[in-house]
Amino acid sequence: MECNLSEYYIERLSVTRSTNSYARENAAALWEAAGNAAIVAVCADEQTEGRGQRGNVWQSGAGENLLVSLMVRPRALAVSSQFLLSQAIALAVRAAVAFLGSDVQIKWPNDIYADGRKLAGILVELDCCGAFVGNAVIGVGLNVNQTLFEPMDKVPVSMKMLQGRDLEIDEVLAALLDAFSYYFSLLERGDGHLVAEEYKRRLMGRGQVMRYRASGEEFDARIKDVLPCGHLQLERLCGTVSQYAFKEVELLL
Repeated sequence: MECNLSEYYIERLSVTRSTNSYARENAAALWEAAGNAAIVAVCADEQTEGRGQRGNVWQSGAGENLLVSLMVRPRALAVSSQFLLSQAIALAVRAAVAFLGSDVQIKWPNDIYADGRKLAGILVELDCCGAFVGNAVIGVGLNVNQTLFEPMDKVPVSMKMLQGRDLEIDEVLAALLDAFSYYFSLLERGDGHLVAEEYKRRLMGRGQVMRYRASGEEFDARIKDVLPCGHLQLERLCGTVSQYAFKEVELLL
């Protein structure tokens, strides 16, 4: 089913510090302007202070990539289940680029890799009301047409580099909105377990022994599980199972 952009409220910016910051600072006005729309999208051609997970800076050439923050207000998503939103957006980004025909996988917790190189990053920020998630701002930086990147440890990849042609950023946005609307609807109707199950199937390293690093130690392990809170369980070759929160362990590629 194709996505009709008129079903969503979309705020378009030429330049901003970060779409997440703009969305959070202007949440009330954006929701008022959105009317009955369930999803608000804030898109920018350029970010001057793009942010990623772990405090990283997100690189992006002006007008070359999809820089968007999606805002939702879940009806009854418990704070203890907030990782479902991270899983839903990771699956949505993966679905939006599945046509590439490349090996697109989710690298825990929610980076998107294609052929072993980073294609997209995700940053989820929440405002909670007691035990439930109130307003959620979900930032996505997806490399679409950029081919030149500043030097970094892990060389990224873009959709253009994989396809050999320019792509329409609005078409990529439409595919992302369509996919996220589907996965978010599963959460809204209480089928979060379907999201969690598919997320685990799409994880990089699932069912494989791979190299990890934690507390300065490198070791071989396989993914045993991802807990509802988002923590990663790894089983070492000796049978020992360890649990890690965000930033506590790194998959070595």
